Amino acid sequence: MLTDNLRQIFKGFSLSSGKFLGKLGITPNMVTFLVLIFGIIGAYFIYLGNFKLAIFLILISGIMDFFDGAIAKSCQKETKFGGLFDSTTDKFTEIIIYISLGLYSSQLWLGASLAISFFMLSSYISKHAKASGGKGGGGLLERKERLLLIILGLLFIDYMIYILYIIAFFSLLTAIQRFLRNYKLLNQ
Repeated sequence: MLTDNLRQIFKGFSLSSGKFLGKLGITPNMVTFLVLIFGIIGAYFIYLGNFKLAIFLILISGIMDFFDGAIAKSCQKETKFGGLFDSTTDKFTEIIIYISLGLYSSQLWLGASLAISFFMLSSYISKHAKASGGKGGGGLLERKERLLLIILGLLFIDYMIYILYIIAFFSLLTAIQRFLRNYKLLNQ
């Protein structure tokens, strides 16, 4: 019941903020471009070891990601290209964050590589299943949760290696969940 109330609050905020930004002439793709820029700059500051600034920029990127969808939905500006641009930007910014962690410390490289591999596998299964008539998304660990874990790891950088393995493990479980759910759906 609490989660339903929170969803309604966020949905209302999303629609009203999207309408407001849309009236200012801001398009979803403009905001998606900002997601990309803030994500890249945040990754650069991870590489430099300036984790506080990196966290701030990653949070701004995440907030922008919320607003691009809000504008698209509330102003009826959802397009196929916009969906592609948003999805590509999300993947690119997340990948570059993992790469920056691996470049920051070679000890983090394997965990970062596994995290990239398994979250991309999970995403691939979701997109392919949806295109085949199955269900996309869902599972234990999606983008929001992964980014929150990365931010937590940046706050406690000595534990980042464990967080990367946690992300990799639960991304693999998410991929397995999505595969099994669609195995049932697509074999009926």
